[in-house]
Amino acid sequence: MKFLKNSLFSLIFQISTLFGQFLSTSGMDIVDPSGNPFILKGMGLGGWLVPEGYMLLTGGSPTDIRNKFIDLIGEDSTAAIMKRYEENYVGEKDIEQLAKWGFNSVRVPFHYKSLSPNFGEYDPKGFATLDSVIKWCSKHEIYAILDMHVAPGSQSGDANADSDGEARLWTSKLNQDWSVDIWGEIARRYQSEIWVGGYDLLNEPVHSNGRQVRELQKIMAEKIREFDKNHILFVNGNYWSRAFEDLVPKFDDNMVWAFHYYSWMVNTSVSKNTIQYLIDLRKNTNTPLWLGECGENSNEWFVQLRTLIENNNIGWAWWNYKKIGTINAPVSSPTDPIYQEILNYWGGSGSKPNFDRSLLGLSNMVENLKFENCELKEDVVASLLSKDFQVKNLPFKSHFIPGVIQLADYDLGSLGVAYYDRDYIDDRSDGGSFKAWNKGYQYRNDGVDIEKNSDQYYISHTENGEFLRYTINIIKSDLYDFSITSSSASIESEITVKLDNESIFQKVTLPATGQYGIWKDHAIGQLSLKKGVSTLTLIINRGGANIRSFQITSQSSRDGEVILSHKLYPNPVSETINFQFEALTSKKVSFDIYNILGQQVWSGSYVSQSGFNNFTIQPMGNGRKYLPSGLYFLIANDGQKILKEKFIMLNKD
Repeated sequence: MKFLKNSLFSLIFQISTLFGQFLSTSGMDIVDPSGNPFILKGMGLGGWLVPEGYMLLTGGSPTDIRNKFIDLIGEDSTAAIMKRYEENYVGEKDIEQLAKWGFNSVRVPFHYKSLSPNFGEYDPKGFATLDSVIKWCSKHEIYAILDMHVAPGSQSGDANADSDGEARLWTSKLNQDWSVDIWGEIARRYQSEIWVGGYDLLNEPVHSNGRQVRELQKIMAEKIREFDKNHILFVNGNYWSRAFEDLVPKFDDNMVWAFHYYSWMVNTSVSKNTIQYLIDLRKNTNTPLWLGECGENSNEWFVQLRTLIENNNIGWAWWNYKKIGTINAPVSSPTDPIYQEILNYWGGSGSKPNFDRSLLGLSNMVENLKFENCELKEDVVASLLSKDFQVKNLPFKSHFIPGVIQLADYDLGSLGVAYYDRDYIDDRSDGGSFKAWNKGYQYRNDGVDIEKNSDQYYISHTENGEFLRYTINIIKSDLYDFSITSSSASIESEITVKLDNESIFQKVTLPATGQYGIWKDHAIGQLSLKKGVSTLTLIINRGGANIRSFQITSQSSRDGEVILSHKLYPNPVSETINFQFEALTSKKVSFDIYNILGQQVWSGSYVSQSGFNNFTIQPMGNGRKYLPSGLYFLIANDGQKILKEKFIMLNKD
């Protein structure tokens, strides 16, 4: 009997310990393994295992996209392209970056066919892909929430459900049983994975009878619980995860209501009123909420919604992580001119490319999806994760003075903090029409209108009362000359410039240049600036001109002076010398090392950048061995100034 009691106690302890390793629910909260409230802050990995037409600029459903590829390059080449597509779209580097930024979860949409090509059959390759992303998430300690984004037969008539216009999930018992069986297999495989955050049962279902949506998800839950009592179940509302009146009461003790939120779903500005019915649902059912999808808007909309949601103790998964040629996702894959030829053909404005041209264009698109080939959109990330975004402007780029400030590189921050623009959000407050925030749809995701000419970004559609702020680092106290580059057909615009909230140049006229696209520099004035960090504000008194850059120069910078303050360390040296210095301009600086006999024993050069520089030297002789121990002299020459520093070499050899 004693043995039986001990065994029973051991079993109970093991089970309780296992439960304590997972995210779970407690009343109206999602809690971490220690029982503390946990706010999910995640990104959706849309477009990866469920290709979406608007992300790839192709239009259409996943099946449509594949058929378009087949039309151009055939079945076999399409299979090879899609294999590379999945390998490149999301890899470990993507998950690692999300974790570094501070996201704590990812929502992983999957297509049922990638896991189960036929009812009762399971594809090891499809599960190997899920295995990989779960492994990466485990390594970088970020939760993976598995999302049935496309169910057998399609759960709605929409392209993102891979539908041909009909939702056959609801009209076929086979399809419903199939979807349930898939969840059972997923639960069987991943029941013990502690970095699986849960199962998002059915993305954006649409049915005229909400009780059917509830019943199917309830059956899915029961199947999952045959294998897995550990993980959270995320239960979606009807009508694109918005309607829950037919979903109550709750049917599991470890479930969360999953809802979606887009401006075109609410057709009004972000406010608590738009989620009050969900807050009531949470209270009445004692069940947590999770915002499983939201996004496709400006940074201002992002930060407003994120703040509202978090202030009401609701976690979120933003949509979407990566797209081609985007400004409103954390990662943008570059466009490709040959791929564009294919898009032109599909769009009806170009001829059909031949096989070789098509294969090259699709291969380029797929190659560009690799993390290392993409552009990171730090402004989008800041709008989602920065606590200071609504209260403090922070540098977007380093602006060292003297130097050139590209005006599109204004500071990070929300409306009224880092910038002000008349059009800054797509809130659909007029009942549904799209509102452009960045009219040029280039570079950044704020209300500031940015366009591109050749390789340079510029500010367009300027209007009265708008402003931009820049954090600047003045390297040397000096007298500086200010000028601005602008373009305008016939309108004479007017600006005011402030430094740390004090007007330094007031009501400066920007003459018309005769044509948009003709750029001219206009002198603004001179001002003595003190060394240090300041905030420069450009105010548009009268709009109409396009503006590109500030040029802020001094006599010292025009004379070619480079090195200001400097430091050599460590000293004595055993392996590596660091020569740190501030530079006024970008210029080649030569470095030479001499021994006490005046013999040159090492030489090199470094192209300085305006601001802080660190040149690392490994003092090795011709034999690629460190210099012998002794006294040496390092000479730095910027063409205007020669600096000489002595150091002691302590060779360990």
